[in-house]
Amino acid sequence: MAAILWCLVLATGCGPRPVTVERTATPTVIIVPTELPNGRVEIAIQPTYVLGEPTRIDVTIVATQGTVTGPLEARVSASGINEAGSPAEELVRRLETNAATVTAGGRATTSLSWDGDDEFGVRVPADAYVLLLEFESNDGESTRTVRATATLQMND
Repeated sequence: MAAILWCLVLATGCGPRPVTVERTATPTVIIVPTELPNGRVEIAIQPTYVLGEPTRIDVTIVATQGTVTGPLEARVSASGINEAGSPAEELVRRLETNAATVTAGGRATTSLSWDGDDEFGVRVPADAYVLLLEFESNDGESTRTVRATATLQMND
């Protein structure tokens, strides 16, 4: 009987230990990276934004060769389902941009802002919105328009 008890003690002592997971706080900034042919774009967003308060989005551009310019255009759209049952996007607002041109080995940050109003100055409802940014990527051989996107969660 003592041998069985001793084996039981050894077996439980050598078994897996419970895993303790520490909870961390919600991040205050989420970086959404987009790889380009000659660099990358990083859109820094918050997990959520409050409608009616200024929404600032920082955009960092990194060029590894040639140049990257942008954002040349910035649009906020709402995604949904149209009457035919197909996915659809509707333009909510065009945002003003302050484009930066970055050359090989360089890095620059610019920012955008959105007040939560649509093109007509009407406050949008709380929902998730798509931010679409356009950049010009010139790797020295060709120039192309590239896009980067992020989702903005707008809450009341």
